[in-house]
Amino acid sequence: MDFNVNSDFQLNLLWKKRGTEIIVATLPSQVKGRSLFIHHTDLRCLRPHLWLTGEIIQGLLHLSAFTYNVVDTIYLMDYYTAGVLLFGDRATTRRHTLPKVNFDNFDGILSFVHVNKNHWNMLYIHAKSGTVYQMDPSPASSELEDSTHAAQRLQEYLKIRKHQGKTDWVDVKWKGGVMPHPVQMDGCSCGVIVVEMARAVMEAFPEFPKMNFSTKRRAMEEARRDMALQVLESSVFDEETCSMCGADKPPGQAPPVTDWIQCDNCDRWFHNLCVNMDQNKLKELKKRQWLCVLCR
Repeated sequence: MDFNVNSDFQLNLLWKKRGTEIIVATLPSQVKGRSLFIHHTDLRCLRPHLWLTGEIIQGLLHLSAFTYNVVDTIYLMDYYTAGVLLFGDRATTRRHTLPKVNFDNFDGILSFVHVNKNHWNMLYIHAKSGTVYQMDPSPASSELEDSTHAAQRLQEYLKIRKHQGKTDWVDVKWKGGVMPHPVQMDGCSCGVIVVEMARAVMEAFPEFPKMNFSTKRRAMEEARRDMALQVLESSVFDEETCSMCGADKPPGQAPPVTDWIQCDNCDRWFHNLCVNMDQNKLKELKKRQWLCVLCR
């Protein structure tokens, strides 16, 4: 199934189907040699009035980094590590200090964090000014207080890295800041607004952005559709990988020879083990039409 042909029609089909864990897009990542998998359930969360998953926000941020040519200047921290940086205990923080990353190679960090179990904030670290922004889409927020706390946590995080031999950014005196931005007008679009804020930051970088996008209901619905289409049209999925696990070989104790089966409707390939198919069933289904769980 070619998602670059009539993507809007294909998107409507995918949104109507019940959620599955089949990979519908593979996106390029800032980390060379690593791709980001977008599952059908992640894509469906971009439908109106739904809460976005971290995977879809992460994928959209990486796509935007390529669009605005900041892949080599802004480090995109994954949202789990950002959460540990801001809220993790000391033992957990020590295990997530990114020993292979040198922040001196970047002029900033961009990420997002999960707050109160049901809300997304954006995290923006601007190295030149030594300012940390924890930006909350909610209109009733305490951004200066949150950003000041985030700056203190970043200082502690860098000290822990220094004890592990990393000396990047340790001499910067970090402070919290507030950046004007549009606010949320509903109860479900915090993730969409985080993506829009991140895009504005990337487009203006290294200058500070002027954020004036609309957060009205219709604007949020249009933004969601545009984001979903961007995900589908930017996919670089390799046909030699399984559409269930995303690898060329099945996980775990795989047999020496990998057996595959192809969906007769969408043309995706799957490891027989990843679709719970033994050898006898595989031989039987290869003789007739077989549809994957997404196409049934």
